[in-house]
Amino acid sequence: MEREWETETLSDILRRSAESFGERTAVVDRLMRLTYAELWDASRKVAGLFLANGISKGDRVILQLPNSVMFEVICFALFDIGALPVFVLPMHREHVVAALGRAAQPKAYVTTRDSVDEESYRIGKAMVDRCGSIQKLYTDAEIRAALADGSAAPIDHAKPEPGDLAFLSLSGGTTGIPKLIGRTHGTYCYNARITAQHCRMDADSIMLTAIPAAHNFALGTPGMIGTVLCGGKNVMCEYASPMDIFDWIEREKVTITSFVPAVSSLCVRYRDIDESSDLGSLRYFLVGGAIYSPVQAREAERALGAQVIQVYGMAEGMTFLTDLDAPEDIRYFAQGRPRSPEDVFRIVDENFNDVADGEEGEVVVRGPYTIQRYYSDVPANRESFRDGFYCTGDKGLKLPSGDIRITGRVKEQINRAGEKIMPSEVEAWLLSVPSIKECAVVGVNDEILGTAICAFYIGEEELSLQEVVSLLRDQHIEDCCIPDRLKRLESWPLTAVGKIDKNRLKELASNDRR
Repeated sequence: MEREWETETLSDILRRSAESFGERTAVVDRLMRLTYAELWDASRKVAGLFLANGISKGDRVILQLPNSVMFEVICFALFDIGALPVFVLPMHREHVVAALGRAAQPKAYVTTRDSVDEESYRIGKAMVDRCGSIQKLYTDAEIRAALADGSAAPIDHAKPEPGDLAFLSLSGGTTGIPKLIGRTHGTYCYNARITAQHCRMDADSIMLTAIPAAHNFALGTPGMIGTVLCGGKNVMCEYASPMDIFDWIEREKVTITSFVPAVSSLCVRYRDIDESSDLGSLRYFLVGGAIYSPVQAREAERALGAQVIQVYGMAEGMTFLTDLDAPEDIRYFAQGRPRSPEDVFRIVDENFNDVADGEEGEVVVRGPYTIQRYYSDVPANRESFRDGFYCTGDKGLKLPSGDIRITGRVKEQINRAGEKIMPSEVEAWLLSVPSIKECAVVGVNDEILGTAICAFYIGEEELSLQEVVSLLRDQHIEDCCIPDRLKRLESWPLTAVGKIDKNRLKELASNDRR
């Protein structure tokens, strides 16, 4: 019997949507607007261009592109011939790309050439020299020109199967070189379908892609792929600034979008300053990628006039989402439940034994669209997979409702003078201080304590450490959990995917002590 997650390819879903929704707008950016019929036609022509240049099924092709119509065209072209896009984020620098190149051994590299910022093109040229497997460097402008002058044309070819690898994405960690993750056509279609259904998406849905489209969250949760599956419109926002986000929401009547917490908070702050944009079309916004506090969730719903859907997921596979009709105590405080009936998650202790509901432990997951190993990364395979489960490295607990609450990273736990403290707990208490709008806590080396608690915050007022200590003690917070250091920031240092860069915060804390 054919299983639900083994029935279709990513090329199949675009072809079917082109047949069903041909004249409806599929994707738009600041330069282009394509219907489903035009997107299907363009992707087939670009597929022919790649085939004519020796790229075929199984070949790896690095994509380092901004959010754009051409990103979607090129993706579906590669999906159609069975070549594997290797998704690199626009902000990734040469050392990261070089490491991924060594692992993937790509045959081609597709990037952009911007007259203002040529860094991506410079990296592409450098990679041609550094990575001997690369035979061709393309720019999105060159491919767009080939479509315009007719030199790109469809070529008959063998199609991939649902069980074939569709692409290589990057692990979503905040430290080190990301690992390559191979996802199959069938399982990724399944992931996008069940999340799109959960978000009640249909042909009238308009998805704003404001985080990098190459990121798993924006690609298929439900993202670009989920939008294509239901015949909706995908709006490609190149810059994740509140001004651009609000402009696109108003202009295209966006109904759903995805944020990481840092971008969500920026939008709240901007909305409090400027309420001129009409955001009335927005129904839902998904937030994931990092811990999202109840204060942030509540403020975002107020500012945006839409309902939050919390997401806990991973490029490795499993996706959790909060129910659309969930009460506030779940919507604001939890990250949801798995969406496939085949999914299994456990909360385990250091010996891989289940802990009681409500107790913290490491989250481990298993399911039909969760990978069993990384692509060409043996050490990480040994560390991250056990007894059929993927070990996420996240700490969490299971609530009586069956929902999960993520409390932090296992390796982020702070050992302060022998006391084990989760940064997320300290962050939650700090957010009770009226002048603190956002905060992040890291552990830094300390000669006396072993590890000291350093808190960073964004707020209108400069607070002294003594003031904050006094306010927290008034709430009867244990002394071991009270920050040892405090620093106000104007904005957060962010990783390539928009998460708060805690490694950079640790550097700032260490530098302040010198």
